[in-house]
Amino acid sequence: MSAAEYSKTITGWERASFERTLSCMLKGLEGSTTTVELRSEIQITGRVDHVDGLMNIAMSDVVYQKPYQPPCKFDNIKIHGRQIRFVHIPDHINMQKVITRQLDENRHDSKKYGTKRREHYVHKKRKERERILNKSQ
Repeated sequence: MSAAEYSKTITGWERASFERTLSCMLKGLEGSTTTVELRSEIQITGRVDHVDGLMNIAMSDVVYQKPYQPPCKFDNIKIHGRQIRFVHIPDHINMQKVITRQLDENRHDSKKYGTKRREHYVHKKRKERERILNKSQ
């Protein structure tokens, strides 16, 4: 199952958790190369292929580094969301834009999959978010 097909199978609860947590930020990193640090002090560097609502991450072209051991290379790896301590955000990514885009896409997808969202509600939230972002700049 490809990442595009898998993203259509996430539950409504996962879709709702994108709005309540920062997993939308990780979803915006799909396609980027980054480093994920686990609670066990393992560092995993690779390309993020997929992130779900529980912050589980699928990565490819991975370098797996345990403390005090030489790095290992893997083609693919899946990381359980509860094991993540840190995710390094690449410098070239503007996280405000990524989060805004992910929230807008999530609302668009939820409309397509049966949750009734009024267009004026989405527009109102978008304007509110823009007002907050402009105030902080």
